[in-house]
Order: sequence, then C-alpha cells, then structure tokens
Amino acid sequence: MKKLKYMSMMGLAALLLTTWAACSDDTDASGGENPEEARAYTTVTIAVPNGVAETRASDPTADTDDTNMDIGLTDEYKVTKANLYLFPGGASSSFGSATLTEIISISQFTQTTTTTTDQKTIVWTSKKTALTPGDYRIYIVVNGTVNGVGDSDKGTLNEADFLAKTTADATSVIAAVPAEGLVMASRSPNNDNSNTLPYIAQEITKDPEQTIAATVERVMGKITVTAGGTNVSSAATVNKYTSFSTTVAQIDNIKDITLKNYYVVNARKEGYYFRHVDKENSVTNPLTEANYCTSSATLPYVTDPKTYDKTYTSTPVLANSYGDWYLQGSSAFGLSSFGTFSGTYTDMPGYSSGAVETKVAAYCYENTMLKDKQKNGYTTGIVFKAEIAPSKMMQKKPSGDGVEETTTIGSIGEIFYHSGIFYKDIEALKEAGVLLADGTTSSSASGAPADLKKNDVQCFKKESADGKFICYYPYWIKHLPSADTAEDVMEFGIVRNNVYQVTVTGIQGVGKDGVTEDIIIDTETDDPTTVLLNVKLSIKPWVVRANSAVLGR
Repeated sequence: MKKLKYMSMMGLAALLLTTWAACSDDTDASGGENPEEARAYTTVTIAVPNGVAETRASDPTADTDDTNMDIGLTDEYKVTKANLYLFPGGASSSFGSATLTEIISISQFTQTTTTTTDQKTIVWTSKKTALTPGDYRIYIVVNGTVNGVGDSDKGTLNEADFLAKTTADATSVIAAVPAEGLVMASRSPNNDNSNTLPYIAQEITKDPEQTIAATVERVMGKITVTAGGTNVSSAATVNKYTSFSTTVAQIDNIKDITLKNYYVVNARKEGYYFRHVDKENSVTNPLTEANYCTSSATLPYVTDPKTYDKTYTSTPVLANSYGDWYLQGSSAFGLSSFGTFSGTYTDMPGYSSGAVETKVAAYCYENTMLKDKQKNGYTTGIVFKAEIAPSKMMQKKPSGDGVEETTTIGSIGEIFYHSGIFYKDIEALKEAGVLLADGTTSSSASGAPADLKKNDVQCFKKESADGKFICYYPYWIKHLPSADTAEDVMEFGIVRNNVYQVTVTGIQGVGKDGVTEDIIIDTETDDPTTVLLNVKLSIKPWVVRANSAVLGR
C-alpha cells in the first residue's frame, strides 16, 4: 500500500509538472536553458522594502524609529522584473570562489499583499519559474541586471568578482523613478538589524513546490528637500527667512533672504549592486562573509567602490580621479567657483494645496569615506541658491572724506560685504579703511577675487533686475549626526535604502558669494563657528533617525 501510495503521489507530481509546463499563463518559461531536463518549479516573492538601514556597531537600534518611517512613493515599491543569479551553495561550496551556475530572468510579477498596519512592505509574487534542482546561494537583482554579466559567464565568473561588479555610470542626477523602477538587491534582515548576507541560501527540489522568499533593499539612497521658511503658510512667504543671528539683527541691514534653488553636489556615478560592509581591521582584506556581519567601530561600515581611494591629502588637492567619481565632473564646485559653474539648479519646493511641498532632489549611489577623509571634496551635499535683499549699505561721502549710510541701493550690479556691513563699491571699502590693492577696482579686475578674499570681503552679484543679490549655502548630508566637534565614523555619507530629508529651518546670515569662495576646497565638513543655515535632517531607512544639523560656511 505504501508503494502504491508513493507511486500515486509520483504520478500526481508528474501530472502537475506537465500541467504547469503547458500553462503559459501560470509559468515563466525563461527559467531554464534545458527544458528536457527535470526541473523544479518555484515561485519567487519579493518584499519591498526591508526597512533595515545600517547602524554603527555601538548602536544597533540607531535607525529603528518606526514611528517616523518614510513610506515613500508608490513607484519606489514597483517590481517589473527580477534576475536571479545562482551559485552552488551548501557546506561543500566556498563563499567567494564558487562560480556562477545559472541566471534566471522573471518578467511577470503581481502585487499580492500590502501590510496595512504600517504600510512598510509590499509583496510581489512571480509566476512559477523553472530551475534546476540543487543547493544554491541565490542573489536577486530587481528592476535591472548586474552590469556585464550574462550567460557566457556561467561556469567562469566567481562569486567574489560577481559581488565586486558595479553599476554602469549614471550621466546625470536621477530625481525621478525610472520607468522600469528603482534597482534593488537582495538582503535578508536579522531581527536586531545587524548586517546580513546578500544572498538567499536555499535547496531547490522538485517536490514539494517551493517559494524563494527575498527581501530587497534599494541600491540607492534618496535625498529630499522640503520647503520651510519663517512663515510656511503661503506661497509668498515659504522659503523666505527674516529672523537672523544676533549680530546680523543688531546691524539690521538684511530684511529677508529667500531660498530659490538647489543643486546636489558630489553624487556618486556608480555603486555596488549588493551592499558591502567592512568590519576588518585592514582595508586590504578580501571580501568574505565576515564583511556582512558585525561592523568595525573605526572603519566605514558601508563601503562604495571608491571608499578607500578617497585619500584627500591637502587643500585643494583631491586624490586620483575625482572628476570621474562624481556627477558634476572635473568642472565642479571648488575646482571652479560658484560663478563659473554651469550646472542647472532646481527650483525650491513651494506651498501648494494648503501644505508645504517636498521634492526628490536625487536618488544617489552610496558615498562613504574613512573617518578622517569626510571632507567637502567627497561628501554628498546640497547647495542652496538664495536671494538676499540688503536694506542699507555704506557709500563714499560726496565730499570724499569717509563713508555714509544709505538706504538707496539703486541699480548696481554687485555689492560688497565686510565685517557684517554692505558696501556699494570698492571705492567705499577703501574709504572705510579696507586695505585692498590699488588695482582692485571691481570684482572683475585682475587679481580682485584673491585680493577680496585675503581681506575677508565678499562680493554678491545681482542676477536679475529685482534689486536682489545672489548667495549660496552648502549643506553636507550626514548619515549619523554627531554632537562631537570631531567627525564620527559614518557621520557624513549616503547609504542605500535610506532617505535623507532636508528642511531649512532658519538662516543666520549671508552665504558664500560666488566670486571669492569655492565650495569644495574647505578641509572640514562641519565648522560650528560659521553656522549660517539651520537644517532639520531626518534620516530614514526608506522606511528615521530624526536629528538637527547645521550648515556652515
């Protein structure tokens, strides 16, 4: 009877296999290259997002504030296709040296569940897909393929080289979800949010039917900008700031500053498909499974393909191929001045439909550095472009002896700023005792920018005919904000599947001028003595560590 029962079950299994193979509506036939062989039919489920962001080793709960999670946009959860990369698994297969066995492409997914309690996770289920039975380490890339990896690599590409693959270079800042969706990669979270392996370890058998359950995380991080001025209740006042530092208030020569535009700087061109975590005490250690376990207290716990190439030795020297690493290229801020930078700024979000707006500034690949290399030259940031409206300035007296105050700004194309006071022109500065060179007659004179900077003079240019002048405020994105003066490990950086929400809550004074000042040549990223922009920064694993940060000159 047992034998008969077993034969019946085998017959039923054979019938089911035949039925699955014959029903094109239920089976993705792309799973195997040898359909005549015995195949296992497997369903793949993709859970988006995982809700786990990287933490520092000393604080495993740093980013588990689920009360402040970012649900995100509908398109950020979209799954249009998935590619499975199978390496032999089990005890007999060494991690890193195993070679690629199979590539499975799945192009049909159905959204099956949404967790209604917290709206964190959306689950997508594939059609049944054919795989060769076996013990595997399965890597999954959603909405994309691993760059340069194809069928010709089967049997030759080892696991370590596969994990070292990087994305094709982005050509511009990505501020909208591509039609095919955001690229995501497998990573299974532990309950304690510790680092975990990027693969699914699973034995595929013909019977019983199995499901490959994958949790994925987005390969990129996201930066958003939210409108936020002194009065955010109307389109006319949002992004306008009227309350300044005590020093500025005493002089009372600035009535308002309005943020108009922003530009993302130092966005990395490329990234790893699968998260790389470094816990080793030497940067030369090869990639091992240990790289996905407990992170080091001193080295970056997340690395990008160029983390250890960022050697920043002296001002303004940037190591190696800086211009090839970041989207704005070799004509970047700091390698040229604000005034000569040709990038296109984006309008600030405003006030609409009874609420302040938020814009996606960029989807960015990971960008991390060693602790002492967290410099402006490498750190991802946002440059805010603002209009400043001086209410008074100093001009040379008609008598030619000294200077006098005037509230008539007039149609001048540039204005100068020294020790908290605006000056109409170079002549007024010299009359006030600023020791500028005789040849410095305007900002465009030969050697003038250097001469002005040496004497701590800023020059603000008029960009339009509305009587307002332009200044700039750089803000450097923090991943783990620290209260310490010295930078902490991973204080500055971009990490995948995190959302960095930036809202400017206040402005203390005038920003950089675009004439005498660069953005990148500063050797420090956080100078508390020159705070100009108050920023509320919330960092969420797409799903927050809420904190306050400030932007300085």
